[in-house]
Amino acid sequence: MGKDKPIAFYKDVKDQLDLIKDHCRKNKRTIAVAESASSGALQLLFSAEEEAGLFFEGGLTVYNCEQKKRQLKVPLSLSEPCNGVSWEVSKMLALNICDLYQSDYGLALTGFASPFPEEGIFDLYAFGAASYKGELLFCEKIESEKETPEERREDYAALLIKKFAEYLEQKK
Repeated sequence: MGKDKPIAFYKDVKDQLDLIKDHCRKNKRTIAVAESASSGALQLLFSAEEEAGLFFEGGLTVYNCEQKKRQLKVPLSLSEPCNGVSWEVSKMLALNICDLYQSDYGLALTGFASPFPEEGIFDLYAFGAASYKGELLFCEKIESEKETPEERREDYAALLIKKFAEYLEQKK
């Protein structure tokens, strides 16, 4: 993407993305992401970093419970009762994306960016998680004050990136 970043919200997390990239490069670590509620925004942001291929292994967008099971080994018995959105599902996504991509770090984001009245879902939130070599670093609920589903998806991704960068900064 060069110097002209066509991603509107990239500038909001540029410093944090640089911190993550620098940490990974300095420590010879890699990262992969699994997401649903952010619709690929995490993948877009990481791939926009210069020399992304030196630390970013890639990512997977898994919207439904069946794909979470098939791609990332999340049992339907765990994901179906919560429509694929819970602390435990996010944790499993973060851990299992590392196995799939053979990466050191895994980030995961699953949630609701828009209401789903057919399922009685009106409360909009996400769960974001980070793992390192088979160990959960953190997993927490993420809430956005943004108005539209598009803005919420971007905000969820930005908030998780900020949280992960903050975690790395504290561990220096």
